[in-house]
Amino acid sequence: MGLPRRLRALGPHLVAGAVLWHAVALVLDASPDTSSGLRRQAWKEATVQAEFHAYAAMLGMDEPVFEEKLWSFAVGWNTARARVIGPFHRYLGWVHSQQSWQMFVAPHTTPSRLQIQEMDSAGEWQTLFEERDPDHTWMEPAFGTERMRASVFRWSWPGYEAELKRGCQALATLRFTQSPTPAVRCHFYRAPSPSPQQVLDDAIPEGTWVREQVVRRSP
Repeated sequence: MGLPRRLRALGPHLVAGAVLWHAVALVLDASPDTSSGLRRQAWKEATVQAEFHAYAAMLGMDEPVFEEKLWSFAVGWNTARARVIGPFHRYLGWVHSQQSWQMFVAPHTTPSRLQIQEMDSAGEWQTLFEERDPDHTWMEPAFGTERMRASVFRWSWPGYEAELKRGCQALATLRFTQSPTPAVRCHFYRAPSPSPQQVLDDAIPEGTWVREQVVRRSP
């Protein structure tokens, strides 16, 4: 009879300990994770460089020095975070409470717009789909889904070349079942976001076509 009584006495303490463990695990897992941003190639993107320029100017530092210090801090932070959160990883998986994404860190001032084209019999490219274009809406319902939008956003960034290649291959394979076209092209139009004054003046900044992938029909 003594053991159950002791267990009942410990009950509130065990519950409090479990709640504290769970809370600590969630707080640590919600701490900033820099791992997905540790790509030197991605740091050269115009949007990221604009952020570095703004913060370096605010702190009165040379931009290259600021970038190097930030890189060192991010690597050190992520290493320390991984060690601290390590003991909680299995538990978070058991209770399905893992944080699998990062919050937005800055406005995307140089967005990219996906365009998909097919080659006609004369060898010219004809547009099938273009984001936010009401005249080219091939597969638009699929591109409007949350998962597809997230994938397309990643395709436009350095470090996701393999994902872009697989995605364009899948889209081309689908198009080949619908059309005799010999080739499908996926690429992005990248341009700076216009300022309010530029919109009023109808002076939209020019952009460039980037990250081209061409998939040709197999013989």
